[in-house]
Amino acid sequence: MSDQLIVAGFHRSGTSLVCQLLHRAGLFLGYDLMGASFSNPYGHFEDIEVFDLHERILADNGQTWMVSEPLLPVITESHWGEMERIVQRRNAEHNLWGFKDPRVCSFMMVWKYLLPNAKALLVYRHFSDTTYSLGRRQSVELLSNPKGPQRMYRRFWEEPDLALRMWLTQNEALLTFARTYPEDTLAVSMGMAQGGFPIIEAINKRWHLGLNEVATSEVIDPAATERRPGKQPVSDTRLIDRVDATWQALEEVGGRTKKMMQKTTL
Repeated sequence: MSDQLIVAGFHRSGTSLVCQLLHRAGLFLGYDLMGASFSNPYGHFEDIEVFDLHERILADNGQTWMVSEPLLPVITESHWGEMERIVQRRNAEHNLWGFKDPRVCSFMMVWKYLLPNAKALLVYRHFSDTTYSLGRRQSVELLSNPKGPQRMYRRFWEEPDLALRMWLTQNEALLTFARTYPEDTLAVSMGMAQGGFPIIEAINKRWHLGLNEVATSEVIDPAATERRPGKQPVSDTRLIDRVDATWQALEEVGGRTKKMMQKTTL
């Protein structure tokens, strides 16, 4: 029987860096991985087959990757069939496999239904740094890709709180998953990864997945990420309490990961 590890986190939260580490540690992440780009110079480590599936599900639900309101996706028979094929092939060919795609934040419960024994590594990052990084990426896209979806790129300036609402909605979905399946969830922040937290060791101690031990510092370069100089701009002040509560809840889940490792080293 195969084991599965789903890596989930909002865009620009560090999932690509963490999956670079997991890939080096021996986790099979897909047959055709998305390559590097200006915003992810070391690679995305996203299975294109899973990425394409999530894109189709979003489109069939009238959505894009910019999910900024709670989403209860309709999964068609065709979607289910493709998900089952993905699972069956990987289960047949790999004892341990996983995948990563920021879009999976909206589909964690769906995958958990299909993979009841799957484990989830949640990667989160402070909303200020995330929205800053996302805005910078979309600015480059807007200026350098005139044939791209200009209207989509412009939304981040036409709707000033869009990135923040996206961060909020998708991290709330991850928290719902973590509260529903606490034994099958670990959470690490980008700050923990940059500080050298032993991610592979934590995964192995929690679930005994047998990944090869690789020090986080061998892969994750703290200088490779950007930080916002100053506070988060907010147009709709009604979001503030909800964003603060979500951040504190994420830190609590990440704090439990730290406490688990502290207990094992006493």
